[in-house]
Amino acid sequence: MGGFHQNDNRLADENPPVCLYAGSTVLKPIEIPPLKIVLAHGVEDARTGLYEALRKLRYEEVYSCNTGRELIALAKEHTPDLIISGVDMPDIDGVSALVEISETLKIPAIIVTQERSLEVVQRALEDHVMAYLLEPVNVEEILPTIYLVLRRFEQFQDLRQENESLKQALADRKVIERAKGVLMKQGGIDEETAYKRLRRMATDSRIRMVEAAEKVLSVLALLEPDPCGQA
Repeated sequence: MGGFHQNDNRLADENPPVCLYAGSTVLKPIEIPPLKIVLAHGVEDARTGLYEALRKLRYEEVYSCNTGRELIALAKEHTPDLIISGVDMPDIDGVSALVEISETLKIPAIIVTQERSLEVVQRALEDHVMAYLLEPVNVEEILPTIYLVLRRFEQFQDLRQENESLKQALADRKVIERAKGVLMKQGGIDEETAYKRLRRMATDSRIRMVEAAEKVLSVLALLEPDPCGQA
C-alpha cells in the first residue's frame, strides 16, 4: 500500500481529521468513525504490534485471535465493521477464513501478508472486498488502508443494491406484462387499456402495480380448471 502516508499530527486533537498524502500533495482530509474490528494473526509479535497500532488510532473495540477458526467465530459473534487478518495461521489460512466468512457476512477486510503470499491475496481481491498491507507493516499506512477498504466496501454495497433493485424491477415487469396479457385476452382490450386498468386497480387499492398484477394472476389461477380433477 505504498504511496500513502499519514499526517503525523493526527493525535493532536481529540477527534482530529486525518490528511492523506501522495508525495507532497494533500489528497483529502478524512474522518473515520469508531469501528468494531476483529484482528487475527498467527504471529504473536505481529498481532500485538497491530493491536497496539489500532489502539493508538483510537480504535477501542478490537477483538484479537491467532487462528483462522477463531477469526470465523469472532466474526460471527461480533459482526465487526472491519477484519484485519494475517495469511499464515496454525489451522486454516486467513484468506480461506475470510472467504468462508463472506459466504454469510459482508464485511470489508484487510489482509496483512508477506510478499511471498501476495499472488494468493491478489487473486482473492478480485472476488472480495479487501485491501492488503505488506509485512513488515508501516504503521503510517494502516489508517489510509482502512479508509481505502471502507470506501471500496461502500461502493460495492451501492453497486450490489443497484443490481438487486434492477433484478427486482425486471421481475416486477415480467409479472405486470403477464397480467396485462391476461386482461387483454379475457377482456378483449388493447395493451394500453389493460395497463390503465392495472394502474387504476393499484391506485384504488393503494398498492403497487406489481401487487395488482399478482392479484390478477391469482384470480386467473383460481378460475382455470384443474386438469388433474378432470376425468
